[in-house]
Parts: sequence; C-alpha cells; structure tokens
Amino acid sequence: MAERQGVPPSRLDGREPAEVTEYEYRRGRLVRSVTTREPLYTEQDRAELIALVIYREGLCPKCGRPLDVCTSDEATGPQFAVDQSMCRATRAIEETVNSLTDDGKKPLRNANARLWGTTIRER
Repeated sequence: MAERQGVPPSRLDGREPAEVTEYEYRRGRLVRSVTTREPLYTEQDRAELIALVIYREGLCPKCGRPLDVCTSDEATGPQFAVDQSMCRATRAIEETVNSLTDDGKKPLRNANARLWGTTIRER
C-alpha cells in the first residue's frame, strides 16, 4: 500500500523523520543555522521495497502465480484444474448492449466505446 501511495512503509506505520536544527551565534547574533533531517526512507523501507520488486519480477504476468510454478515442466510440474465463474454484472451489460439498436434494425453504434455500469437491486 505504501508503494502505491508513494510513501515509505515506515511512514504508514507512523514514523516521522526527525529534524534537528543547530544555531550558531556570534556576539549574540544568529550567523548560521543548519537543519539536519533523517532520510525519508529508512534502510528497512528500502529493503522492503526492493524485496517487493524482486517478488513481483518472479510472478507470471498472465496468472500472477510464481513464474517457476506456471512455467514448470508439464511432465513433472503441478497439474492445473480450471474453474469458471461469471460476473453477472458484466453479463447483464453485455446482454443489454446486444439487445440495443440505434433505429430498430442496426446494432447500437460505438457500443464498446460507451461507459456502462451496474447497480445492485435487492430482490
């Protein structure tokens, strides 16, 4: 979540980087001030984000499983069972689009370019 929001993980945990300002005076007048801030990203933050990148690089871009599992040898690797379910909201949109026409004869023009949505109605 931190990565998506562009903040260090430790910041989401409540860490605020410390800030210290040192002042230098000569004869009672401020002549210099130096502010030192802790880094925004800690070593732990960097390690976690690098680990996340390495983890994601090892995933299949198609199914999201570990790449070595889904590309394993067919004879010695795991077997995969396929299941199926249907998004009923998408089906309702598809059925509506397929039944609509512009003038009663021709299919609705630009149906795929239109923005469709669904709402849930209680029975």
